[in-house]
Amino acid sequence: MTAALPARAATQQSLLDALISHPGSYSQVCDAMSAPADIPYLAFEITDFAGASFSKSNQATILKNRDALVKSIRAKLTAIDLTRPARQPGEDPKPEENFDGEAYGCDPDSLNPLLLTLVQQLHAIETLPELLAVEKKLVEGIAKAKDDAKAKPPVVNGWQVHMESEDYNENEDPAKRDRRSNLFQARVAQRDMVMIMALLMREKLFEPYLNCELEKKYQAGITAQAKEYKLPKIARDAEAPKEFDGAEVVRDPVIGILVRTYSPVKIAYSRESRDEVRAAAEKWVSVHP
Repeated sequence: MTAALPARAATQQSLLDALISHPGSYSQVCDAMSAPADIPYLAFEITDFAGASFSKSNQATILKNRDALVKSIRAKLTAIDLTRPARQPGEDPKPEENFDGEAYGCDPDSLNPLLLTLVQQLHAIETLPELLAVEKKLVEGIAKAKDDAKAKPPVVNGWQVHMESEDYNENEDPAKRDRRSNLFQARVAQRDMVMIMALLMREKLFEPYLNCELEKKYQAGITAQAKEYKLPKIARDAEAPKEFDGAEVVRDPVIGILVRTYSPVKIAYSRESRDEVRAAAEKWVSVHP
């Protein structure tokens, strides 16, 4: 157990709760994230959560407890109630790293980006059944809220993305403004869930996923970036050329070109692309019960 975690983290489930409530590293966010109204995919990234991330010691704890945490994550996803209001956790009593940020994470019982980050860091493809179920409920809740002005949007916690080109109206009813914002955050969360499912299958080079249109568009995007920045194509299992040591690039494991770390490819969202990724995930689950 690391010093950054509360003493209550005596079991694996409480360890998961502690990691999400108090991830350990916090920084002030000066520039709010924004996205256009149609919210494209941000491949293959999870939208940032207000400066909170897992500290180095917590990251080590995460890796040491992989199997138990994956089990806890699956249980957590199964229990998520998208109609329950989120609760803000208390302030981290012993933040490991704090750069003028608010020292708290997310409600551990909510759908939140820190939970998805754990899935990503643990390469937890075992969670695909639960991710499929939650993403379906999220889409159904979004559709209901869009069709019925009295229906509340699905509750997600930790996504703080502003709609681009949205003018602030100080005379607008705050309840109406909050509802629109909450619905937008739910749509951002849904894109992230599709991205996580895609990434998990991509890491396994799962052929039904690699044949998806989303993957083809991503490969086209990183190929165009590589050409623009004169990044070479290399073998899938080769090391990056020495002249790129220290550069902010990584080797793509599928097509073997160098990819800029901080230049994510944006891909237009469509219901068809979402359904393709879901179909591939369902195939994975069917052959990996």
